[in-house]
Amino acid sequence: MSFVGNALIAKIKNLHATDLTAQDYQELLRRDTIPDIGTYLKKHPAYQDILANVSEVTLNRSRLEGLIRRQKFDRTIKLVNFISLKDKSFYMLSLIKMEHEVILAVIRSYISHEDYDVVDQIPYYFDKYSKIDFVALTKTENVEEMIAALSNTRYAAMLKPYAAVKNDDIRYYEFEALFENDYYNFAFTQTTKNYRGKLRKELLDAFRARIEMENMIKIYRLKKFYGVADSDIKAILIPSSRISERKLDEIIAIKNPDDILKVIIDSGVGPYITNKNQINLEYYRDHMRLSIANRFMYFSTQAPEVFLAYTFLNELEVQNLTYIIEGIRYQIDESEIRTMLVY
Repeated sequence: MSFVGNALIAKIKNLHATDLTAQDYQELLRRDTIPDIGTYLKKHPAYQDILANVSEVTLNRSRLEGLIRRQKFDRTIKLVNFISLKDKSFYMLSLIKMEHEVILAVIRSYISHEDYDVVDQIPYYFDKYSKIDFVALTKTENVEEMIAALSNTRYAAMLKPYAAVKNDDIRYYEFEALFENDYYNFAFTQTTKNYRGKLRKELLDAFRARIEMENMIKIYRLKKFYGVADSDIKAILIPSSRISERKLDEIIAIKNPDDILKVIIDSGVGPYITNKNQINLEYYRDHMRLSIANRFMYFSTQAPEVFLAYTFLNELEVQNLTYIIEGIRYQIDESEIRTMLVY
């Protein structure tokens, strides 16, 4: 491991040391309002800078969630800016993910007919690394206009087949699948390009494990809630070598979505599933992600693995805080919110 690699690991672990703890989540669950959440986070080392000049009184759900994501964006970009390794292209994976999240958020705004202030949500210095014109993106009102705003990026070609789709006809899961495929294609390409041996295998296995669980959840949800045809489901799944195509076809062919979970258990994902409902399936997916992240964070001496662990843990923290904020907004019982948290 190079000096720069060791320095990067040390920097990541110093940042991780200020992430929210179990005690922080217990305290947040006791809060009654979104401004109360903001007040607590404003005093926390991880969030005090991003919230320093924000009045808790003015905080609403979308504003607070946006600032939380921005905090994670800012920290990750600072890490990428710190890197001068020959494998820097691998670390750009986080920036690709950030671009995807911004574009998908804008697409969601078309569906909800709500304004989305992209410029307010993006991290500092992001435009230094991204070719996206965020100001132009903010002004778009449909997919066709989005493609024009993204004309100088590779996303224009990705979205071109959807140019004629009207806002009321947008099937969001198709766009999710489109960007998920792009994320994993980039991940596999950069991992294969930059690494060899055990490190390459462990990184690829981490990505493939996530893909397998995401595919299982996708099949279940598309059948259960959207009634999507089997052929259309298979077309949007992400290829993974951890489960055979024959087994995948068998799962997709199941008529009753509730029967899918038993087959998923039999296919080898069983350790992450105990209760046969969608919420618990996603819960155990997140526990698998946490398990991978903790193994890399605490036992790996390889900078790419520690960095990947940090990105996984960031995703979980954002998700946990979103569950708490949404739960408080909709007055969901504290005990129910607690069951959704993974840390």
